[in-house]
Amino acid sequence: MKQKLQKLLSQNSFVELCTVNPAGMPETRAMINLRNKEIAPHLQGFFAEQPLNEIYFITNTSSAKIAHLAKNNKASVYLCDARTFEGILLLGDAGEVKDAAVKDAFWDDSWKMYYPAGKDGGDYSVLKFTARRYKFYNGQFKVKSGDI
Repeated sequence: MKQKLQKLLSQNSFVELCTVNPAGMPETRAMINLRNKEIAPHLQGFFAEQPLNEIYFITNTSSAKIAHLAKNNKASVYLCDARTFEGILLLGDAGEVKDAAVKDAFWDDSWKMYYPAGKDGGDYSVLKFTARRYKFYNGQFKVKSGDI
């Protein structure tokens, strides 16, 4: 399963992150996949030392997902290969990273398009998702699941 996850994390530009809103309803959005070396080459050394079940995202501090996770840290991440219809659903929890050194390490000046005030401007955050379980869909309607 690790090889499939590694492949999907390296090839996808975006992954889907789902959080639970205050009404108990899921909300899904596309997020930039920072493990993709074309999107965040400056982070590849960091990710080489991180377990595959830890996925990080950058987001606006003012976004709804930050508020969702502060109240309910349960989340899911979905990655797929549209050519083969293979996909992995990761189930776990997520939260905002408060460590300034980690936030600084993730920062890239090209992200000023998303965070005009920069990394210290108050609207730049890093989220960490930790997968606990997975469901793998192999494109032939067969599902495998288990703990990570």
